[in-house]
Amino acid sequence: MRPLKWILIALAGLVALLLAGVVVVTQWVDPDVFKPRIVAALSKATGRPVALPGELELAWYPWLALRTGEGSIGNAPAFTGPPLLAWREARFGARLLPLLRGELLLDRVRFDGLELRLRRDAAGRANWEGLGDADDGSAGSRPLSLAGLDLRGARVEFTDEGAGTRLQVDDLDLTTGPFTAGSPAPIDLEAAFALSVGGQRWVEGATLKTRVALPAADDNAGPGAAAPADAPFVLALGPTTFAARLRAAGLAPAGVPMTLQLPSATLDLDRSAYRVPSLQVAVGAAQLALEAIAFDQPGETPARLAAGFSLAPTSLRALLATLGIEPPVTADPKALGSFAAEGRVALADGTLTIEPLTIVIDDTRLAGRVSRGGEPPLAEFTLAGNTMNVDRYLEPDDVESEPFKFPGEALGALRARGTLTLENATFDGLAFEGLVVRLLLDEQGLRGDPAAPAAREAAK
Repeated sequence: MRPLKWILIALAGLVALLLAGVVVVTQWVDPDVFKPRIVAALSKATGRPVALPGELELAWYPWLALRTGEGSIGNAPAFTGPPLLAWREARFGARLLPLLRGELLLDRVRFDGLELRLRRDAAGRANWEGLGDADDGSAGSRPLSLAGLDLRGARVEFTDEGAGTRLQVDDLDLTTGPFTAGSPAPIDLEAAFALSVGGQRWVEGATLKTRVALPAADDNAGPGAAAPADAPFVLALGPTTFAARLRAAGLAPAGVPMTLQLPSATLDLDRSAYRVPSLQVAVGAAQLALEAIAFDQPGETPARLAAGFSLAPTSLRALLATLGIEPPVTADPKALGSFAAEGRVALADGTLTIEPLTIVIDDTRLAGRVSRGGEPPLAEFTLAGNTMNVDRYLEPDDVESEPFKFPGEALGALRARGTLTLENATFDGLAFEGLVVRLLLDEQGLRGDPAAPAAREAAK
């Protein structure tokens, strides 16, 4: 038992010595002495200029950790103005001994008041490109390793000078799990934020919860190896929920409530190729389901889109009111009480097509196809329905309103032509059977299609 006793005494002495060392370092060592080496290590890991103007503090986190005041990471050389990344306060749970050897091994990192400014100039260059490329990967260096990242009260800006757009996200909170460059772990993200475009608030009261898997290195490249430079940057989203109130000119002053549920998605950001197996969107009480969404726009080629959709039966009047649009006064107060639709959307060669398409409005069921394309854009439709009582949708005679003015200029800009076929129809008290109407809408107004006199005669 005597050897065991001496072993326990020795271990206790080592623990006491370690604790004493911690006390000495945290209480009497000036961490600013290490600032040049810390700045050098961060600069080497990011390949960007790093500034730490604030004082450093040592803390127990639960091991030795550094706390900084203000700091920043600069832009790529071609960019001027505010830095790519800045923060009000940061806590780096770093191991100090590896830092003395020029290695950056981090525990959890927390940023308070972080500001991320992403910019793309008119030439298409981005200020985040090449971030981390300065590390040559030699034997004396190690990849950046994080046990986790916490953001509190963050702000993200994205400016595209070529497109003339500016997006801003405020009040962003984010927490991740551990990851290492080349082998990142999924990120669990919960955020509350607002979105502004061009100085106008578009989204407020938004909450987002999702899981994001970042691209990993080649399995054959060895542990900790970085992904090849030409490897596609693919994000895999796990279960995602989003809720917000949308604001825009013409919508309800209080905003439009919207929720989104996404089981999974694959986003290839380099090739602009997105795959979404299913998506549920709710606007007020309206429920829209989309399936097998595939979007591609590689290089300069026209975008391609394919998706199926279905809108569950909902009150069209209630939906209009949710959007901030005054529902029309109709002879039948129950008109526009039910609306549903389903079909498949495809975008190819600049033409958007919905086929097959089924629309149900109250007692009327329409089926066919709708497309829009060409230059100038022209909408074409072919719809066939069972029955429609047009009289129930007209304004009652006893309603006082301004004289109707045909919106020729607005409708003419739509440019549409097509055929509407009804088995039975009622209009102005008259009953029709086998009604076929061919319509043309352009800058001259709404009229019968002059290219189809036979169809016009049949309609009579």
